[in-house]
Amino acid sequence: MMQASDTDEAEGTASSASDDLTLATAMVWTSLFAGIWILGSILINGREFMIPIAVAIFLWQLINGVARLYGRITLAGQSPGKGLSLLAAIVTIVLCCWFLVDIVASNVASVSTAAPGYEENLRKLVRNTFGEAGFARIPSLEQIAERIDIGSAITSLSSTLGGLLGNIGLVALYVSFLFAEQSTFDRKLDSLFTDRRKREWVSSMLTEIEFRIERYLWLKTVVSFLTAALCYIVLLLVGVDYSIFWALVVFLFNYIPNIGSLFAVLLPSILTVLQFASVTAGIGVLLALAGIQFVVGNLVEPKLMGNSLNLSPLVIILSLTLWGSIWGIAGMFLCVPITVSIAIILSHFELTRPVAILLSSDGSIGR
Repeated sequence: MMQASDTDEAEGTASSASDDLTLATAMVWTSLFAGIWILGSILINGREFMIPIAVAIFLWQLINGVARLYGRITLAGQSPGKGLSLLAAIVTIVLCCWFLVDIVASNVASVSTAAPGYEENLRKLVRNTFGEAGFARIPSLEQIAERIDIGSAITSLSSTLGGLLGNIGLVALYVSFLFAEQSTFDRKLDSLFTDRRKREWVSSMLTEIEFRIERYLWLKTVVSFLTAALCYIVLLLVGVDYSIFWALVVFLFNYIPNIGSLFAVLLPSILTVLQFASVTAGIGVLLALAGIQFVVGNLVEPKLMGNSLNLSPLVIILSLTLWGSIWGIAGMFLCVPITVSIAIILSHFELTRPVAILLSSDGSIGR
């Protein structure tokens, strides 16, 4: 009887422990979903506040990367100090931002001035195309052409690009405070995590996020610049208006995964049709730009990128849709770095490691 009682008691204890474990797991997942819901509400409702902060963080990281690059340069056996490298990096990024703002601002006025000519070419193209087919007297075709406001469409694109740079003052303020906090970050981390193992664990996670995002930004910038330069040469040879502006569009839109290159090809091709009132010229530019995007995007970029992102293509598309719906075009630009950061953070917790594996491209998260 004593043995039976002991067995029942042991089974009861095991069952109680199992129930406690199940309850604890349920509470953890409930807290996780509640946290995701709260975070999602903050991201959606506070987008005007969150977008400049997100841009500032990645710009801060980019400046640090440029500073490290300058720090490796040696002249006469001497390398610049940390302060001089950081100053040179800040000047470089400021000049690049000024160049982008100047191109966008100067082309908005020019496009507005040239828009009536594009609209007239569109009406002429419609009349000639349908006239050859014997439908020139159908009034609705002319009415459709007259209702297409080319100036508004192109000006809207310019305003969108300008809007991305519109909060540059606020972003610069955030970046300056990030640099002010940077010098004390290690001391704060030591105070926050007194356990050496936990501190090293957090440090390794942050280092991995920094390395992979910085590598992505560097390689994507090189690939985007190469693509934009080749497209600029094509547009310049054809004589397309605002070639430098469309090269900038190609450069920026290449940071948007998958669909960015599509729009970067279509927009200057449409302008070519409107400028020359010739579908043939537009198709020629379209094929040339698409060929450049195909070669660079499918041959050059994979060799440079390798598996540095380790994100599933489906996950990239879904993240593009998600962040685009939350933060608009700014979310499209930031979707890959944000998703990479999330995947790395999830991989460092045993409970969420399966999610990180599902997000990866090959199931290997490389802790």
